[in-house]
Order: sequence, then structure tokens, then C-alpha cells
Amino acid sequence: MRIVFIFMIFSYSLMAENLIFKPDGKYKILSNLHLVNDIEYKKDNNYQALIEIPAGVREKWEVNHKSGHLEWEFQDKKPRKVKFLGYPGNYGFIPQTILEKKDGGDGDPLDIIVLDASVKKGTIQKIRVLGAIKLLDSGEQDDKIIAISINGAFSKINTLSQMMIEFPGSIEIIRYWFEGYKGNKMQFMGYMKRDKAESLVEKAHKSWSNHQNVH
Repeated sequence: MRIVFIFMIFSYSLMAENLIFKPDGKYKILSNLHLVNDIEYKKDNNYQALIEIPAGVREKWEVNHKSGHLEWEFQDKKPRKVKFLGYPGNYGFIPQTILEKKDGGDGDPLDIIVLDASVKKGTIQKIRVLGAIKLLDSGEQDDKIIAISINGAFSKINTLSQMMIEFPGSIEIIRYWFEGYKGNKMQFMGYMKRDKAESLVEKAHKSWSNHQNVH
């Protein structure tokens, strides 16, 4: 009975938009919806983020883009943990997006970090885009959207510059974390303003739509 009770709490706590999760062993969480294709990228005029790694966590979970399920990434035949401080925000991606290599991506959904209190992996957060941090990962462009939860502590913040003024050090924490978590492989290349970051989201959504029409 105790095991069933724990499972019921787990399932209930991760339900959103008819989204239900079910553990499949220790390293995989099945979902009834495809977490890239079946979750809206925008709802009620707000962008949405699907969280893979909660703030403060080192375990490297990610969505399998083919199956749409959450999986713990393996490296050297072991479940991967970031060898650094835990993530400084809720990390994931914007559903229904594909950032092409020609646009600075890797053909995967658009990465995002949401500045907010830690939430459970698999949570859908309604977010406001503030801008983006421009990075090179081993010489390849690897930009990350920076956003806030519309219901979180920073709900009145609209831009990166406003965040830097009203909460000094907050954006710099994100920069230094990404610069440090892979040793010297990551290089900071500056920030992207909100309007350009939102244009990037729309471009990535259009690219996803084009892929759906082809397939």
C-alpha cells in the first residue's frame, strides 16, 4: 500500500494539461503525451517551457526527442551527473521548436533556463522570455533562452537589463554557471535582447512546424 500511495502522489503532482507521467524503472519516466510535439509552445499568449532538470539538481535528465519520454542521460555507461554546482534555474526547452544549425542550434528544441524556485522535472511552466545568453560550446554556438516564471518571484521583470538593475548578480550567476560547468569548453559571447530572443523562438517554432508538415 505504501508503494502505491507514493506512486499516486508522484503521478498527481506531475499532471498538467492532461499530461500524466509514469516511472519506468529508475532511469526513465513515460508520458502519455509527446513532450516535444504535443505540448503547446505558447498558451494564453505566454510561452511555455518543459522542465527537464529542476533548479539545484545535478542529475542530467532530458527528453528523448523520438519517444517524447524523459530519460536520465548516460555517459560512460553511468547515469550522468553534472560535475559542478546544481543548475541555477529550472532547465529544459520550449516545446514545438527546432533550432536549426544555420540559426545557431543543433537541430533540437530551443534550450531555456527559467529563473524560479525549483519545480519537479516534467513540469510545464508558463514563462516570459527576458533574452538569451550567447555561448560557444567547444567552438559551436549553443545559446540559451533566459526566462522567468510568470507566477514566480520575478514576475514583474520584463528584460535582462531590468533584471540586472533590480536584482544585481542574478543574470551573472547564470553566465558564470554555464561558463564553469564544462570546465573551459564553454565561452561567453554576450547577451541577446528580449525582442531578438522572442524572434528566435518564433523562428524555431516555424522550423518545427515545417518539419511536421514534411513528415
